[in-house]
Amino acid sequence: MVIYIGGSMYYQQHFLPRTTILGSKIAGENVEQADKLLSQKIKTAKFTLKENGKNVVIEKQEVVGIQNKFNVTLRKIMRSQNAWAWPAHLIGVTSSKIPNSKAMINQTALQQFASSTVTKLNVNRKASTDANLAFKNGKVVTTKETQGNLISEDKLVAAIKKSVDNNQTSINLKSTYTKPGLIESSSKFGKLKTKMNKIAKVNGDLKIYNDTKVDISSTEITGWVKVVDGNVTLDKTKMADYLNKLDDQYATYGSSRQFKSTASGVVTVNGGLYGWTINQSEEIKQLTTDIMAGKNFDHWIITKGSGYSKDGGSDIGGTYVEVDIQNQHEYYYKDGVLVMDSAVVTGDPTTDHETPTGTYSIWSKQPGATLRGQNDNGSDYATKVNYWMPIDDTGVGLHDSSWQPKYGGDWYMGHGSHGCVNNPPEFIAKLYAAVSVGTPVVVF
Repeated sequence: MVIYIGGSMYYQQHFLPRTTILGSKIAGENVEQADKLLSQKIKTAKFTLKENGKNVVIEKQEVVGIQNKFNVTLRKIMRSQNAWAWPAHLIGVTSSKIPNSKAMINQTALQQFASSTVTKLNVNRKASTDANLAFKNGKVVTTKETQGNLISEDKLVAAIKKSVDNNQTSINLKSTYTKPGLIESSSKFGKLKTKMNKIAKVNGDLKIYNDTKVDISSTEITGWVKVVDGNVTLDKTKMADYLNKLDDQYATYGSSRQFKSTASGVVTVNGGLYGWTINQSEEIKQLTTDIMAGKNFDHWIITKGSGYSKDGGSDIGGTYVEVDIQNQHEYYYKDGVLVMDSAVVTGDPTTDHETPTGTYSIWSKQPGATLRGQNDNGSDYATKVNYWMPIDDTGVGLHDSSWQPKYGGDWYMGHGSHGCVNNPPEFIAKLYAAVSVGTPVVVF
């Protein structure tokens, strides 16, 4: 009994028999002695990374990141041990307190070790691959996932910390392999497959005009579908390519137009800023919503720009301004009826200042504006006008020109503007009052 009581008193201040920390025996030592012992042992003690029954890496614990300050952990173990149970430890019972990796790990050193080790070991290793779904001939086909042996740096760090917490000096590298993100047998994979099977049956109608629509077949749609990071998504690049083809076929922005002019018959008008095109970003959003719903759909195409009409008529319509450069004449039609017209002076072709041809629109109306630019000799000019209606993005527009002594004929040859359409003051005053912002202007 005396020996038992004496032993119990002794182990109030010393570690129980068979107590070890990371392979180093500290039984019978007090906290200070054990701290000193471990600080020395760590310089030579080893930590091992194992794989397939072999030691792949054997490194000093200090290099792995186990620091040489154990005082906090030792005191925790001392407080937790039952000194009165010391006889049981003599016959095989070991201390149950788990060391604390937070106190025993130098995070920076551990991270450096993990990074360099992963870089070396991952050479020639294979990454895991996810299970996959894809369409082939309109049907969903699956590919099973594969487990690689590529090591994850984060998992290696976590495994070493767990090993220290469990008072161990080795880990199995298999626990650090990157795993497939999507498993064929998982419920998530099953839901993805169900969703894709629904999409496989989807057809759509894209309405362009009242009498014109485009049928989007299930074959076309399934060609856009892909699985990314475990989610069914649509390839926006392929969708944009598809919409570009529709743009080429139907959109009017920047296109050539057959225009029935007043004095020159039917003419071809190329270019300009007027017209409509498909609003790709919004149309892709709408198509994505429709397709992901897994049901057949139809909707009007989403456009941007000017002149789109669901009835499919001319995007210019019956209200417009016509500028005939050859005949130096300007006309204003409203609802198909000629309202007013006048001789004008356009840009001077003898100084390379031709008025740009194309289909435009009046995008602003500004009274009392000052037009600024540069003369051919390099000097700047600032000309005040009473009525200014710009039509393009280079400074060309319709305005009054009190300095012009006459209009029409061939006066513009050598006496024309820097590109604008010069109007007689009294005529432009009426035109300015009559037209609205957005009115098409056809220049040819």
